[in-house]
Amino acid sequence: MLHVTNGESVVHSFRAGAIPGIYLAWADSLHDGPVPVTTSLEDLSDVRAQALSSFGWGTYDEIRSAFAARDRAIADCRNHEEVVLWFEHDLYDQLQLIQLLDWFSAQELKGVRLSLIQVNAHPEVNPFYGLGQLNGKQLQELLPARKPVSTKQLALGRQAWSAFRAADPTALLQFAHNESAELPYLAPALRRFLEEYPSVQDGLSRTQRQILQAGATGKRRKKELYSASRQFEPSPWADASVYLRIDTLASGPTPALDRKPEDEFVINEHGNLLLAGRADWIRSQKGIDVWFGGVHLCGDEAQWRWNNAEQHLIRSV
Repeated sequence: MLHVTNGESVVHSFRAGAIPGIYLAWADSLHDGPVPVTTSLEDLSDVRAQALSSFGWGTYDEIRSAFAARDRAIADCRNHEEVVLWFEHDLYDQLQLIQLLDWFSAQELKGVRLSLIQVNAHPEVNPFYGLGQLNGKQLQELLPARKPVSTKQLALGRQAWSAFRAADPTALLQFAHNESAELPYLAPALRRFLEEYPSVQDGLSRTQRQILQAGATGKRRKKELYSASRQFEPSPWADASVYLRIDTLASGPTPALDRKPEDEFVINEHGNLLLAGRADWIRSQKGIDVWFGGVHLCGDEAQWRWNNAEQHLIRSV
């Protein structure tokens, strides 16, 4: 067996549970940075390595080498009798899952079985955030419940991945509003992704607003801001993604957070105006340059904004 999952914490539990097979951590935060259409997985891995290194998450060479090893491992899937995909319900995992379903939909598997374990809860873990909370025994008990990946799941994964990488988010919005029994956690995860678009009210993403709300309660240190912002999330994000947005809020011509010594960030007057809906983050920053999958928002105004009341994207210009 080849077991593919979201990260190293689950791999450690695979080992602890002596789950038979080879383990592969997919490990890419696809909701951060560009995910454009490319001709191959290898080309996309290069784009992703450049993006993640620009965030300070490692050197380009380190990240590119890790992606290359990962890509070789998945390309060798035909050396196994079965490939098991282990993914949870949150945005991080659902984007990885549709990327893999898209990749497998284009492969001739030559008799290799493709299976899926997808979970959003566990009776022994409350609150449940993800597979990384489970120990080896708990993961071992999930293995017999795996189900074969269906033709419809492959097709849905391919279509959703194409929509996520498109330069226009219209198709992705449709996926976010269409629940699917085959991929039951995909639509809610994509709605959470769309909430990262600048808001029509204040130009903030949901995560940025939650960071400022945490700052308004007196939280100052990066870790404190992260921990407090998690309380607004049923499926909290990893710290690196939130730290990236904290740094953004403390940058630019009109920051919303004042950067202090010892990794402290203090909400300022502009941050409070943003929370009150009396300022706009994009306009105060003199524009935007951010990727959302295949959509590149750039220029003086965001071309798309999120209307939370209507749960819809609005074309701005």
